[in-house]
Amino acid sequence: MFTGITSRFLFTSLIVSFILHNLEEAISICSYSVQSPVSFIKPASCNQFLWAVSIITLLVIILFIALMRTKKPVVYLLISTAIASALVLNVIVPHIVVAIYTFNYTPGLITAVSLNLPFSLLTLVKNKPNCSDRKQFYRFMGIGLVIGYLIFAVVMGLVQQFIH
Repeated sequence: MFTGITSRFLFTSLIVSFILHNLEEAISICSYSVQSPVSFIKPASCNQFLWAVSIITLLVIILFIALMRTKKPVVYLLISTAIASALVLNVIVPHIVVAIYTFNYTPGLITAVSLNLPFSLLTLVKNKPNCSDRKQFYRFMGIGLVIGYLIFAVVMGLVQQFIH
């Protein structure tokens, strides 16, 4: 299954879907009241969110361009697996969790479920056999989850600090 489709094609498709996803969020975020399922998380304002999503999108595009130029397969595997893993988690938290919590559409839900989830999972499926072993694959996934959410937290924190 998917033998004719390369990992790089799937990863490129994932990055395009990520950009479309962030565009969906940017277009719809200001029209919906954002509710946090936990009281200690203060949602960003519309302006803050637009800044944060723009910065994160730009970072991923720059990383993607650099990654497509690398000649080292392990670097490609690390970064593409890490980004795909972070995006799988992003589909679940916050998109699906908030949609279930609020029983409403949440900005980005459509592209998260219809594009990011399948392209992330397919990228992971294609990358797994190219890793030296299962341990390396799960390590790359863990790195993606930790670094992805650290970047998100830092960008959101800075934006909330400096953009009002």
